Amino acid sequence: MKEIIPNDPKKNARLWHALEAHTEDMVKKAEELAEEMKAAFKQEEGKQLSDKEHKERQLRNIQGVAEQSTSWAEVELFIRYQAARKEIPKEWAKHAIQTLGGLKDIALKITHDALGTHRDEVANRIHIELIRRVLGYTVWWHVWHAKGESKPKGRQG
Repeated sequence: MKEIIPNDPKKNARLWHALEAHTEDMVKKAEELAEEMKAAFKQEEGKQLSDKEHKERQLRNIQGVAEQSTSWAEVELFIRYQAARKEIPKEWAKHAIQTLGGLKDIALKITHDALGTHRDEVANRIHIELIRRVLGYTVWWHVWHAKGESKPKGRQG
């Protein structure tokens, strides 16, 4: 009888541990996305990041779509949709799509390392989990840049 391997990283310890091994990389990618958002926001609107909490809400909307979806194509389309509606800067959207889409390579590596084989359905689930995590970390970084970094000296803490 053939062994059935759960393709959900939350139910497969080997996949979960391989995924967890990339946490540092995901946090760094998220920081890059947040920095890019900060730069795009200043360039596009000429305002301080803290002037508008709207961008945080948009990041959370994108994260919410990723949390509900099992498809990178759906998340990518939503990012394009939000940029077209001018809810997020177009340059940031392009960078985010490139960064998040590039996580597929890590997903393939995780799948191969954990299972010793390449299985598209598993790699796709890992890819969307990586996207969810990176977007979650991006929200955290964005809040830091918008609210933590910009506090006047003497009022911190």
